[in-house]
Amino acid sequence: MAYKLRTRTQKRPYVSCDDDDGYESDSRRRMDPEFTRNVRPRRSNTLITESAEQRRAGRPPRRTRKSTPSAGEASISGCKPGEYVARTIMSWLIDHGIIIENEKIYYVADKEGDSDDHKQNKREVLMKGRSRREGVRCECCNEVMTVWDFETHAGSVLQRPYEHIYVARSNSSLLQCQVEVWQSNVEVERRTFNEIVPRDGASDKHDDACLICADGGDLICCEKCWSTSHLKCLGLESIPQGDWICPYSVCRHCNKNDRDLQTCVQCYKKYHFQCILNYKEWDLNTSGETLACDSRCGEVHEKLQSLVGVKHELEGGFCWTLLQRMEPDNLDFRDRHLITECNSKIALAWEVLDECFTTIIDRHTQINVVQSVAYSRGSNLNRINFRGFYTAILEKNDDIISAATIRVHGTDLAEMPFIGTRHLYRKKWMSRMLLVTLESILTVVGVEHLIIPSVQELTEMWERKCGFSPIEDAVSQKIINRSTLTFPSAVRLQKALLSTPAGSPSAVMNADVGSENCAKLAGLDLNQEYTESGDEEAENK
Repeated sequence: MAYKLRTRTQKRPYVSCDDDDGYESDSRRRMDPEFTRNVRPRRSNTLITESAEQRRAGRPPRRTRKSTPSAGEASISGCKPGEYVARTIMSWLIDHGIIIENEKIYYVADKEGDSDDHKQNKREVLMKGRSRREGVRCECCNEVMTVWDFETHAGSVLQRPYEHIYVARSNSSLLQCQVEVWQSNVEVERRTFNEIVPRDGASDKHDDACLICADGGDLICCEKCWSTSHLKCLGLESIPQGDWICPYSVCRHCNKNDRDLQTCVQCYKKYHFQCILNYKEWDLNTSGETLACDSRCGEVHEKLQSLVGVKHELEGGFCWTLLQRMEPDNLDFRDRHLITECNSKIALAWEVLDECFTTIIDRHTQINVVQSVAYSRGSNLNRINFRGFYTAILEKNDDIISAATIRVHGTDLAEMPFIGTRHLYRKKWMSRMLLVTLESILTVVGVEHLIIPSVQELTEMWERKCGFSPIEDAVSQKIINRSTLTFPSAVRLQKALLSTPAGSPSAVMNADVGSENCAKLAGLDLNQEYTESGDEEAENK
């Protein structure tokens, strides 16, 4: 029998596992990934502890200073509202109260030949300094430099500054301080799994928004998961006969759902394990665990993972890094310093994006969308399952000035829902520099199209200045079979990547990186202007 449509005119709230604070913006701002806002004024650190009735006439109110914030309680002490604050790992540690600005720190090196049990008592102090938001102020030359430059200044070539810079007050390394913040309740809640449970008394468990367009209305419900879709979004003219199963709950090879399904690590398509064995292109590891559905997906995954955490220098003192939240227990990364630094910069990238965008709260599940994307949070609801997202950052002197989120769906397409630049660096081609970098990465790994969501008012800007165009039918069909992030009433745009002419910046990038922490990409001119001179509106995204 035909499956009946269920009308979702009444928005039924869900109960989410994370209780992120935020406000519900108007519909236009909530769906606009390019909208930016100024830094919200911070509350003063001074509290009035005496009412007007209690103090004498003409006497000023008594004021007290707040105590140092505890771990996990972020603050911007000593900064005026609207003042630019560096987004570095040092500022992150200061904001969380793990270290205090201008306190004593020192760079140490373990003496050769010492055992691990005696290293703590036999460290050699190579350089002393003071903690600053921008990095470290050296005591010998009184100059402020990054932690990496401070290590070089100390005469060390270990390339692990956070592991060897210690805080005098707590005798803890900056690496230990980062781990302490990362394991605090605030950070743990920001990256936990988004478990969505309907409220008591709900008629069913299905989502109230379409998996493809994120809007409500008359939706057809999947019988195997909580996903729902519009008939129009699926390309269907009538209700299908029998029970309908969404594309994310069936095997892409046999189109059935009668056993457990394996998910490709890169394109996120699902297959039966028996179909995997019959499909010779699947790439399996020695234990039989599915890695990628074919060799091309495996290559894309390996190339992207090889870029994670590696800093790439650019002209003008800029550098870019591809980040993804990493856990040492279930990943191949063995460098504790690299993993810790990468996770810390994920938290900083989220702060940059939160500064650039009005808070976007999903109206059905009440989750913070930008935060969930930045931390690559998973969910039992396909529409808000953001696993697989990478975050690309642009830095100058360890200060994160621009960030973008991207997810690659095999070689067919990649999505970029958010890209933003901090207010001090806007209208200086920073977002363009980061966008060209991402296009270069995707071109090298073999991705065909990049898609973005945009409001109607900004589509002309994306098309004229950045080379995007309306979604073609072939790409639209690919989107139906992928779970991509969009917003109600948003317009999807696409950009063909593999058609880039030879010799252009996207075609000459060398993505093969070694084991060095910093790999310079020669021949990639990211300062090239793609639009007419003086046209700077694109930086206000």
